[in-house]
Amino acid sequence: MTKGGNIQKNMNFKFFLHITVITLFLTGCAARTNLDPVGKGQVNVSGSIGGPIVAAFGTHVPVPYAIVGANYGLTERINLTGNLHLLSLFYNIFGADFGMGWFPFKNEGYIPTVCLQPRLLLLASLKSGVDSRFRAYPIVSTSAAWSLGKGTIYSGFDLTALVSSPDYDDDASPFIFSHFLGYRWKLGSTTRLLTEIKWHGANIRSDQLAVEYIQIGSYGAITPLVSIEKRF
Repeated sequence: MTKGGNIQKNMNFKFFLHITVITLFLTGCAARTNLDPVGKGQVNVSGSIGGPIVAAFGTHVPVPYAIVGANYGLTERINLTGNLHLLSLFYNIFGADFGMGWFPFKNEGYIPTVCLQPRLLLLASLKSGVDSRFRAYPIVSTSAAWSLGKGTIYSGFDLTALVSSPDYDDDASPFIFSHFLGYRWKLGSTTRLLTEIKWHGANIRSDQLAVEYIQIGSYGAITPLVSIEKRF
């Protein structure tokens, strides 16, 4: 292989590695706001901050990843959703995800409000001189939510398919699995606060990465998340 070919392969390797790490952050660095139907023609907007806890400055701190988004009620049981990822722009990467949430069950007694949500995560490098600029990752999310006290307790998972595999790791997982658990607090009639803990990449070994995460059994990264949701 020529020297120029080696340089190009190295650039592609670095881009893929970078985009994969960013993807681990993007597959759900926002507390789950799509917990129940918004209502036909209604809209709620949300802002979220949080991220994996990493070792830094002699302690452990969460990465301050920020996302803004909205849910629109297409029908009484279907929400359209969209989110813009803000922090990735500082890395010259545009990130956004779009999807649809379907609610086959609503909370009644022990039966939870269930949401099934297919989404598509779009990433685009804004850097010059990269050979592969775009990535698209299909995501399937599900949640179950129950009324508890004056708020809502919920749990669920995200499953992200890595549609392209790195040629430097034959054993790389073809998907990223993340589990979350949270509580949604009522702050008046139209505003709610969501607090959530997510186990990002629960199937991905993270004890050999350059970044030190708070992990469970050498896998994934523990992620605290906070969101504010406003209904209109």
